[in-house]
Amino acid sequence: MSNILYTRTGRRVLQLMLALSFALALCPANGAWAGFAPTAGVRSGADADLEKIRSFLEIKKVTNTLEAMGYDRAEVESRLAGLSADEISDLAGRLDGAMVPAGDSGVGIAIGVVVVVLVVLGILSLMGKRVVVAE
Repeated sequence: MSNILYTRTGRRVLQLMLALSFALALCPANGAWAGFAPTAGVRSGADADLEKIRSFLEIKKVTNTLEAMGYDRAEVESRLAGLSADEISDLAGRLDGAMVPAGDSGVGIAIGVVVVVLVVLGILSLMGKRVVVAE
């Protein structure tokens, strides 16, 4: 078996990989920038928790479920106004788990599998091997 670096294709692949490595090394990484947040957009404590609960109640599916259970919007708001600060904080904490976005549809995994297969086929091709799919 001949050494792959002594072939023209092997040298070209190595040169391409080195060029890409240097190009990636020169690209700056995303840095975090610290700064002051405007006070108008920042809410803390009970206000933030109450806003989180209200945004959850505005979801169409939640609204439809509450209406199916016999609660109208005014009754939900009156009960929400009657909660203490601890109860609001507890309810907002429970909603954190309920408002987790759904996962992707597996497109990333499929792309990853295709990339791995292509890399393996490329390596086999450089080694002079052929992949034959027979039925």
